[in-house]
Amino acid sequence: MKASFILNITLAAAVVFLCIKLATKPAEHAPNAEAERAATHNVESPANNPSHEDNAGESDKKLREFDIRNDFTCNPFAFFTGNGLLLAAGDERQSNAMTIGWGNLGTLWGRQRSTVTVYVAEKRYTHGFMERAKYFTVMGFKDENVLHYMGTHSGRDGDKAQALGLHTAYTENGTPYYEEADFVIECRTLYAAPFDPEGFRDDVPKNFYARFEAGLHSFYIGEVVRAMKR
Repeated sequence: MKASFILNITLAAAVVFLCIKLATKPAEHAPNAEAERAATHNVESPANNPSHEDNAGESDKKLREFDIRNDFTCNPFAFFTGNGLLLAAGDERQSNAMTIGWGNLGTLWGRQRSTVTVYVAEKRYTHGFMERAKYFTVMGFKDENVLHYMGTHSGRDGDKAQALGLHTAYTENGTPYYEEADFVIECRTLYAAPFDPEGFRDDVPKNFYARFEAGLHSFYIGEVVRAMKR
């Protein structure tokens, strides 16, 4: 009788101890609702990674190289007649850019690389940079304020890029371009020469230069050595 009473007391105490232990044990296998939702959808919680979206945005803003022969989708006949482009030349010591609306795209002399031809009047500040530089860049901008300012102000009067808040970067060849550009085409100059009035076969160029104060244009044929876009 005594042994049975002691056994019952022992079993009762064991049951009480087990209940207390289960009631106070941490819920290791019961994740909270927020964590469960994250696990269900296999996504990171923005609260745990506040910079995730920002980092993705920064990645999208970077210029990346592309194959201009296979991935260039612009109409070559309208490329220079749209909202305008920027032409830049110089080096890390000094450079300048201007808005351009004339140019040609194509191939020449059996080269495997595509060519870009641009025109700069002899009295433009950029003309001197184009005469000295081995490379130049053509850039696209959606911001019409950039194009307007670059086309109505001279680099002789100050740093236009700085005035616009643009950041100048340089290719491996030391060619200047702006980090804010939508695309950049770098060219190595193959040929440069001014227009020869003796070669004008029509009144169109004659009449144009009769009233154009910046002088004759020089044309620069460059082969594309690098192309970048967003």
